Amino acid sequence: MDKQQAKIFQDAGQKEAAATRQLLTIFANPDNAGRHTAAFDSMQAEHAGGREAAFQELPSSLQRILSNADIKNQPRAVFDGLVDGITEYQRRNGGDMPSEYTVAAALTSAAMPFGGAERYDSAEPTFDSLSLGHHEANSMVPAITQVVIAYGISNSLPLISMLPNPMGSNELPIVYGTAVAGMNMGVMRRNETMDGDKAGMPYLENRHTLAMDAGVDAGTFTLTSRLAYTHEVRADSTSKFVIDDSSPLAPFLGGRVSVMVKGIEVGSDKHRTHASTEGVSVLQPTDSAVIGIDTYTLASGTANLDTHEIKIAFDVVNGSEPVADDVTVELVFDYERKDDNGVQIIREPSTDMSFEHRSIYAHPSRSRSVASIDSITQLSNELGLNWYAAAQTIAMQRYYFEQTGRLLRSAINMCLSNQDPEHGRVATFNFTKDGVTPTNIAAAFANVNITLGLARSRLSTAINMAISGYDLFVSDRGAAFFSGLDGSNYEPTGEPFGDQYSVYRIGKMKTSGANVYYVPKSMGVFNEDAATTTAHALMVPRANTPAQAAFVGMTAVPPMVLTSNGNAYEKDVAIYSRQAGETNPLPRYRNQFMLIEMINLPSL
Repeated sequence: MDKQQAKIFQDAGQKEAAATRQLLTIFANPDNAGRHTAAFDSMQAEHAGGREAAFQELPSSLQRILSNADIKNQPRAVFDGLVDGITEYQRRNGGDMPSEYTVAAALTSAAMPFGGAERYDSAEPTFDSLSLGHHEANSMVPAITQVVIAYGISNSLPLISMLPNPMGSNELPIVYGTAVAGMNMGVMRRNETMDGDKAGMPYLENRHTLAMDAGVDAGTFTLTSRLAYTHEVRADSTSKFVIDDSSPLAPFLGGRVSVMVKGIEVGSDKHRTHASTEGVSVLQPTDSAVIGIDTYTLASGTANLDTHEIKIAFDVVNGSEPVADDVTVELVFDYERKDDNGVQIIREPSTDMSFEHRSIYAHPSRSRSVASIDSITQLSNELGLNWYAAAQTIAMQRYYFEQTGRLLRSAINMCLSNQDPEHGRVATFNFTKDGVTPTNIAAAFANVNITLGLARSRLSTAINMAISGYDLFVSDRGAAFFSGLDGSNYEPTGEPFGDQYSVYRIGKMKTSGANVYYVPKSMGVFNEDAATTTAHALMVPRANTPAQAAFVGMTAVPPMVLTSNGNAYEKDVAIYSRQAGETNPLPRYRNQFMLIEMINLPSL
C-alpha cells in the first residue's frame, strides 16, 4: 500500500473514531441507563441543524446501519448491541469504558453487510462487495447486527486495539510520524529521532559547551568551532562534547564566549569592547577556579571570529595546569553570518517529520453449526433465542478467545527470545531476598513493586516511550499470588474467575494502577507445573494511541451467517469472517512485552 492510500485510510479511521467519541457520551451518562434509544432520539431532535444534520454527524457506519429498512423497524437492536457490549466490557475490565476506537471498530464491522462504504479506487482487488442478501431471512438482520456490535466491543480487551476499517479493506495501514533531526548539528545527525537516545543532547538550544584540545606549550588549549560534535563520557562519569573535525566550520557570536575548568568560568569576552561578528575578540580572565589544592587562572585568550578558532593560555607559573578533559569553551553559533557572496554560512537546525507505515492483513476463517428443527424451535420458544444469532455468538466467542491466546503466546515467546540480564525482556522477582523469606505474601509487596518498576523502566527504554500504565496477564499461580496481597496494595474486582473460556480483570495494583488479568490454563500461555514454586506475569503497556498498541486488529468481513440446507429437518449454518489480530507491525512497537518470573514463592 502506497503513502497516498495509507493517508486516506488513516483519515477515514480517525474521522470514524471522532464521531464515535461523541456518540459514546450517551452511554457514559448514568442518567441514560435503560433509555439509551430515547436519549439518542432526543439528541437527534435537539440538534440545532435538525435531525438530518444530526444524522450526518453520526459515525458513517452507524448511518448505514440505521438507514437499512429492517433496522429502521427495530433500531433498538443496535442500541441493545452497544449497551450489551459496553456492559460486558466494563464487567471484564473493572468498570472502564471502552475507547472510541473499540466501539468504532465494532460499528464498522456490523455495517459492512449493509454496503455503501466509502471506497478507494485501487488497482488491487482489496475490497469485497457483501450484503445481507447472504443471509437467509431479513428477520435475522437486527439480531445478527446486535451480536456483531456487542461481541465486537466486549471481546476487545485492552490487550488489542481494534482499528476502525470504514472502507472494508483486506489491508489496513498503521501510520506513525516521528520527529527527526533535519541536519547534522551538535550531537544529532540527520534523520535521527528527536525523542531517541539523544533526546536531551545539544541540538536546538544553541549553547555549545565543547572540550578544548591541549596545545603544544604547557597550559595552552585550542578549539576550532564546527557544527557537529560527539558525546563522550569522562573517567568521573560526566559528559563531554568533542568536535567532529569532518563537520563544517561554524561561526560564533563575539561577546558570548566563556572558558571553564570543570564547569567553573575562568574567562570570557563579555566586555564592552568585544568584537561581535568579525576580527578578534579578546578573552579576559574572571575569577580563578580553586578546586581542591589546585588554582586555575586564565592568563590570556582570543576568539578569532574570522577563522572560528579559540586559543587560551593558563598561568602555570603561579597556578596549576589543567588537564585537557577539564577545559571547555561555551559558544553560541551565529546563524546570521554571511560569506563574501552574501550567502548564509550555516543554517538553523530543523525538525522534520518522518512517517512510516506498515499494514496488517485480514485472514479468512470458517466454521459450521448444524442443529435439528426440534432444537431450533425449542431454542426459540423456550429461551427466545434466534438460532442464527446463537450460532454466530458461539463462533465469535471462540474466535476471539483463540485469537487472544495466540497473541499472548506470541508475546511470551518474544520475551523469552531476549533474556539479556540488563536489557532483555525477562525480569525476575525472587520471593526470598538475601536468604530471608517474608512472613506472608503481603510483606513481599515492596519487593515485587520494585521488580515491576524496573521492568517498566527497561521496557520504556527499549521502545523509547514513557509507559504511563500497563496491564499484567497472570497464570493461576500468579492470580493466587496477587490475590494474597492486602487491601492497601491491591484492589480485587470481586469478579469470579477460573473458568476455561474467558479472560477477566481480577484486580488492580493501587500504587502503579496496573490492571491484573487472569489467563486460563486452556490458552496454553504459561503452562506452569503445579509442583513448582514459580509463577509468571506478562507486562503489556497501555497504548496512548492505536498506532502505539502492542497488538492491533481490524475486521474486513464480520462473522457472516450463511445457510446451506441439504436436509429439510436440519439447519446447516456456516460462519465466515475475515479479520486480523497481530503484533504491531511498526518496528518501534513490535515487541512491547516484559515477562515477570516470580520464583521461590510459598506453596499456594
